Amino acid sequence: MLFFLLLISTVFILIRTAPIDQPESTTVFSTDKLPSNGSSLDYRILPYIGNGHVATVVFSDFIYMNGLYNGDNGTSHRARIPSTLNWQFQIDLTSTLYTLNVSSGTFTETLENDDIRIERSLFASQEYTELLLTHVVLTRLESTGKKITVPVDVNEQLTSVDIDFEVKHRDSQQVLLSGKTRQVENEQYQSEPLSVFVYYTPLPVDGLELGQDEMTRTYLFVTSIDEQQSRAKQSFDYATKKRQPDAVLAAHISRWNDVWANGRIDVTGDDELQRQINAAFYYILSSLPPLATRSEHKQFYGLSPGSLSRGGLLGEDYGGHSFWDTETWMFPSVLIFYPTLAKEILSYRIALRQTAVDNAALFGYEGWRFPWESARTGVDVTPDCCPEVRLYQMHITGDIAFAARQYISATGNRDWLVNEMGGDLIYETARFWGSRAIYNNEKKQYEILTVLPPDEDAQPFKNNSVFTNAIASLSIRLADRVSCITRKNPPQAWLDIASNLHFPFDDATQTHLEYEGFDLKNTTIKQADVVLLGFPLMWPMTEEIRRNDLLAYEKLTRDDGPAMTWSMHSIGFLELGDFEKAQQLFQRSYETYVRPPFNVWTEARSGVGAVNFITGAGGFLQAVLFGYGGIRLTLEQLELQPRGHLPNQAKKLTFYGLKYQGFSIDLSIDEEKYDIVVSAQDHKHSVPLIYEYNGEQNALKLGDQHSFPTDTRVVIRRLTPLCF
Repeated sequence: MLFFLLLISTVFILIRTAPIDQPESTTVFSTDKLPSNGSSLDYRILPYIGNGHVATVVFSDFIYMNGLYNGDNGTSHRARIPSTLNWQFQIDLTSTLYTLNVSSGTFTETLENDDIRIERSLFASQEYTELLLTHVVLTRLESTGKKITVPVDVNEQLTSVDIDFEVKHRDSQQVLLSGKTRQVENEQYQSEPLSVFVYYTPLPVDGLELGQDEMTRTYLFVTSIDEQQSRAKQSFDYATKKRQPDAVLAAHISRWNDVWANGRIDVTGDDELQRQINAAFYYILSSLPPLATRSEHKQFYGLSPGSLSRGGLLGEDYGGHSFWDTETWMFPSVLIFYPTLAKEILSYRIALRQTAVDNAALFGYEGWRFPWESARTGVDVTPDCCPEVRLYQMHITGDIAFAARQYISATGNRDWLVNEMGGDLIYETARFWGSRAIYNNEKKQYEILTVLPPDEDAQPFKNNSVFTNAIASLSIRLADRVSCITRKNPPQAWLDIASNLHFPFDDATQTHLEYEGFDLKNTTIKQADVVLLGFPLMWPMTEEIRRNDLLAYEKLTRDDGPAMTWSMHSIGFLELGDFEKAQQLFQRSYETYVRPPFNVWTEARSGVGAVNFITGAGGFLQAVLFGYGGIRLTLEQLELQPRGHLPNQAKKLTFYGLKYQGFSIDLSIDEEKYDIVVSAQDHKHSVPLIYEYNGEQNALKLGDQHSFPTDTRVVIRRLTPLCF
């Protein structure tokens, strides 16, 4: 265990620990007994704390750092740093309470006996992201006159199977560990092992104390971790020398309050649904960089299905790799509230563009082809067990381009297109599809052959995946749409491909076929695939075909498939006005995938697969926002059409801080009407807006408030188009 200890008398600072206008019952998850698996803690359903740079499952043995991987190619996984937060108190207890507070980003253990109360709060600092901290308050419950000693289990660990650690300095005040990973991910793209520096002081072997005349005492245990020694030292010194413990905690909580004030969903009338939403957002946001931090900006290395807090064991939680999950399932709900964090997600793909260039060339294609599984370098780190997905599951390149489409739709960020290589990302992914399609003289159409669709049961490969062809077409069209800004004009040959790709379709049943030769009667699929055409792709089709697709593929989907499938079905049936069906599928999208007492997501209903499965959490949030919220985001406009049928027992939904073209918009929905309030404006990045309702157009400005009947459509757009 690696620690820094700071001891002072308690200073009381007012700390706000609940999101705005939400009862504590919806933000606090408590239990008097931690989940167990036999005689051991069940770490798979314990919560985690994180800040996008460092993260750990509470009481587990390891800490993980953004971008720190060990292992070559398909064996690459998150490098395990020995935990500094998993020590225990050695006292007899009369009561215990364990609390995850998602509003403040803290996990608190409260222990009591007749003599003393111990409150230990664990958190990954939002203020300085290098810091993982343990804030301990001892409170005397008996009269003064006797010193109280609380023994702790000291078991300092200085070794890792992934990192060669060396003690560079040790004295009574601090220890510096310097380490390097044991293997590079790929010698072509990583010339040397990755460095990591850890500052700490040993935990006091004599335990924690209350003097005979003290009623309370506060301790702060500090660990600072970074790939640069100077950054780790700076943050370590800040927490140990420049701020008092309560001030460090207060600064962290203040920044979490800012996150919730910047964007959140409030539910009136259904506290349990509110808890589900709050926890889902907390687990996703805890793997992303803070909205505001005093730390130096660092390259972000992607969202993994199992979060930043897992992935140290090959074969579990996907090794901390990034998949299509990032852009397809998690990105949309992040973008609509926190576009700066959405840009961080896209920056990961842009930063690793050279490997995408080489990956395309390796298979004889042009442009950027992104890997199915990505870690530090951008090479494909799919394990050797699964060559089919590595070779053929290339829709991820289109998924990334579609996320870029959504980002431009929400922000209109010309600077990102021109100066931050967003335009290159869009153009080069389109170039890949332009080189990948071939013309079929018999069909008089273009085809994309030998691919694996989102339905991974369709192995080893198929021809003309309808989802892949749609996402490829949208990728090329996007490059054309933004060419007025990027000055990168797609060749006519690419545009011909985009407008004339073959889409397998069954005329008899008026249903899209997942791929060429698909059997609608006798095939089982893993997860949502064809239904994604309707949403999020919004591919043009009749209401009849949309319904047929939903009904056909619901019956064919495996019962043990991942949660996000049912979120997409719920959105589809809400579009069609089948509210009872939508409600059933909405509940199915989360109820059997979320584990008490801390609302940890599992990949499969049986509890197996990745945990904490923030992919499923992302799908669930999309059902709330784009399903019950009736929100649609296109290159031209933001469309609102809530149907008025709310989920579960909810009487009202309020989306605070929807971001569009530099404005923040609050959207409140009940069964009869919906209200929009323009609550904030970023003057540096906003443009004049108009809204259209019932054929009339009016300006939409800061402070405006408008009400509309449910199931009517409002369109909000830029006054001046983004030169489309």
